[in-house]
Amino acid sequence: MLLRCSRIGLITLQPRAPMTSAVAIVCARDESLHIRRCLRDLISDGIDVILIDHASSDDTVEKARVFLGRGLLSIERLEWTGTFSLDDQLDLKRRIIEQVPHDWVIHTDADEWLASPEPDQSLLEGIRSADTAGANCVNFDEFVFAPIHGEAFEYEWYSWAMRSYYFFQSSYPQLMRAWKRGAGLVSTTGGHIVEGSSVRLHSVDFILRHYIVLSLAHARSKYLSRKFAEPELARGWHRNRSIITADNLKLPSQEKLKQVSRPGAKDFSKADPMHTHFWEWSEVL
Repeated sequence: MLLRCSRIGLITLQPRAPMTSAVAIVCARDESLHIRRCLRDLISDGIDVILIDHASSDDTVEKARVFLGRGLLSIERLEWTGTFSLDDQLDLKRRIIEQVPHDWVIHTDADEWLASPEPDQSLLEGIRSADTAGANCVNFDEFVFAPIHGEAFEYEWYSWAMRSYYFFQSSYPQLMRAWKRGAGLVSTTGGHIVEGSSVRLHSVDFILRHYIVLSLAHARSKYLSRKFAEPELARGWHRNRSIITADNLKLPSQEKLKQVSRPGAKDFSKADPMHTHFWEWSEVL
């Protein structure tokens, strides 16, 4: 199937500096709650951004447009076919990656915040350190922020208010989300892993804060009506999302979560990693 896409507010794709450059490609559908925070964090960390709008019906695009010319290079449009399809998203991302001039590319989502683990080091500076060390891809540890019963964070500065998280690691490497363009590497397994004959994984794992849901109402809106592409389900993709029901979608208890010391802190604990997400815990804990 040939995917149709259009372009909004295209500007010339040029890296921001002659040093090692990086571009993040973000695909979003109805991410009004996250899009400003996502773009702001990436751009302030020295990362150029290309947004793929997956036919949003809310004001995601309107909120994103103000970043055009300020780190957001373009807004691409991807047709919605009625089901959540990573194949469609990753296909368009691959075509975009072939055209950008940046040294490194980053695959991320609107509800994620990627960071270097080093204090006072931006994401771009961390990627430059990885490049200097001879690495061509970076793994990200996933720290999932979640509300507990009665909490709701559906407002602009949720990332500074949410402190409770769990370390999610179902395998290692978990999320190889940044890699050197032109190294012959290909993002596979739903965009989680990078493969190729010359993979040189950085010795330092970076941070991925995942704001998976902001309240119980947000969780229900996000997952209960989502339909996944059948070919991807047949491959085993989306398993931990496709099993969500109104009965098992319950927020975690505070005792199952860890706490960061302050907003924006990087003092995460990787002790006792969780191999499943919170809606499965009642069955496995």
